[in-house]
Amino acid sequence: MAFRLEDPMFVLGTAGHIDHGKSKLVEALTGIDPDRLPEEKERGMTIDLGFAWLALPDGSEVGVVDVPGHERFVKNMVAGVGGIDAVLFIVAADDGWMPQSEEHLQILDMLKIQAGVVVITKIDLVDPEWVGLVEEDVKDKVKGTILQDAPILKVSSTQKIGTDEVYQEITKMISRLAPQKDVGRPRIYIDRVFTMSGRGTVVTGTLRDGRFQSGQEVEILPREISARVRELQTHKKVHKEVAPGTRVAMNLAGVEKEKLKRGDVVTSVGLDRTVETFVAHVELVSTLRSPIKHNANLLLILGTTELVARARILDKDQISPGESGYVQFLCKGRLLARIGDHFILRLPSPQITVGGGTVLDVSPRVRKRKDDELISDLQRRLSGDPSDLILSELRKWGLLPKKEILQASNFSQEQIQSGLKDLEREGKVLSIADYAADVMKWTETSERIVSEIEKTHKTFPYKIGAKLAEFSGRLKIEEDLLDQTVKHLVAEKKIVQQGVYLRLPDHQPTLSPGQKELSGRILQEFAAKPLSPPTKEELLNLGPNYEDVLLFLIEHEQLVELKDGVLFRTDDFEKIKTRVTDFIGQQGAATVSQLRAHLNTTRKYMVPILEKLDQLGVTQREGDKRTLPTR
Repeated sequence: MAFRLEDPMFVLGTAGHIDHGKSKLVEALTGIDPDRLPEEKERGMTIDLGFAWLALPDGSEVGVVDVPGHERFVKNMVAGVGGIDAVLFIVAADDGWMPQSEEHLQILDMLKIQAGVVVITKIDLVDPEWVGLVEEDVKDKVKGTILQDAPILKVSSTQKIGTDEVYQEITKMISRLAPQKDVGRPRIYIDRVFTMSGRGTVVTGTLRDGRFQSGQEVEILPREISARVRELQTHKKVHKEVAPGTRVAMNLAGVEKEKLKRGDVVTSVGLDRTVETFVAHVELVSTLRSPIKHNANLLLILGTTELVARARILDKDQISPGESGYVQFLCKGRLLARIGDHFILRLPSPQITVGGGTVLDVSPRVRKRKDDELISDLQRRLSGDPSDLILSELRKWGLLPKKEILQASNFSQEQIQSGLKDLEREGKVLSIADYAADVMKWTETSERIVSEIEKTHKTFPYKIGAKLAEFSGRLKIEEDLLDQTVKHLVAEKKIVQQGVYLRLPDHQPTLSPGQKELSGRILQEFAAKPLSPPTKEELLNLGPNYEDVLLFLIEHEQLVELKDGVLFRTDDFEKIKTRVTDFIGQQGAATVSQLRAHLNTTRKYMVPILEKLDQLGVTQREGDKRTLPTR
């Protein structure tokens, strides 16, 4: 049967100790020698990643990544198995279980690889009884791991003994695998960069989470370099489009080889943001000799990206061997991490694998340690259920645009929208236009806003209400949540927005008898000197009672406040405006001095008057003169 590109694609990886026959088995199965470097052929040892593919009976092809087994090249090994679906775990019959066998299995466990086949190689070099002993030892070593139920096969790659059985077992295993998800956000963690004559820059890697097309504009992160896909190949065949789970060679136009390296990520333009900080659930291997302490520096490998990160342990002071904890990583560099991604942790020195983890949160904020509410939230996130994650995000922020919820995750928009609808039906999420809010947080925010307005009315009965601009800082409410909650409360007529103020519907600002008397005296002073009234500073110097009354008069538009504390009665300012526009209309243009003389006032008042009129669009400044705007 001919293979179709839309069929599920898978990648198989090798793992195991150095010189246990990984590359020879790959060559025996595929006919392709994965050792591509001259140094590898000369030394008979895999140093970097090798690649091949295997044709299955149904016409489909499985990509094969061959990894090095030497302890010095474990980082290369992790880079190779980070994108695989299943593993061929190799143990040589003559050596048996070895240190890198153990470390490679720990890495596969931490990366949650779906399935595997264990292959005991080189059976032609030892007697059958010894092979049996090695098999029993392997069974014991894989207990409690992803390979616990994996079939164990025995082969000699050089003599082609047992390779047919391995092929058949691979075929069965692949048929049972869940296909990689297409969530519409493709990414390739680059594992090789090279140039081809006449074609330019080529990068390779395993495609995850979406599709790429020939001719598509792409972005390379964290470098923020733009490029265009000139050509796509998988298994040396050219395709117009490639699907998740595919080993891809991508020919890029518009970028030089020297600007890229292993660990960079090819993504669709504008879909992803890199981070320096993320929170994860971390598990340590049981064979570790000492705990990992708070603020330890670790080598973090996610996909093919590796960098040093400081581990802020959130739920305790240290994580002991074989135990787990919640950690915020502060990375020395940027990387692309999505919620649900798995990664490996190693010590920078000595270079040993200490554990791995799952990304739970990519928020940039520094998280508080030993916070019971935070730990409880992270525990819910660990389930990986879209509804739990949606609720967690909404409780963290209160409200989010629907299209931004879990954007940095391994879920599709369809899964997120379905989860939102389920939570709405359960009464846990409220939908407000293009936003979604956690019902508990929304209710709490609404109550806090109303309570703050009530408190303002009680404390300052002469004020129109509480200033909206002060709410966010005072109540520590996220801006979007505040904005949408206020709009909702106004629409439901629970509060009234009056200019920059919020008030309750039945609130009417009132002055005390003493304040009313003072208000009358102030307005009489302004009436006595309509063109040169007292300034705000002059009035405030008369006593502390003046401030609240002046605020009342300004808020109720009985007084107009200009620059430098200049005040006018509103009616007087309207008359001044008319006299200024009439004079300029007659003259065509007028200076400050001319207008000052016309109004019979001083520069102290005239300049603020004209600046206010400019601001209102009544006049406009041209050099040292004022004119009327052309309508």
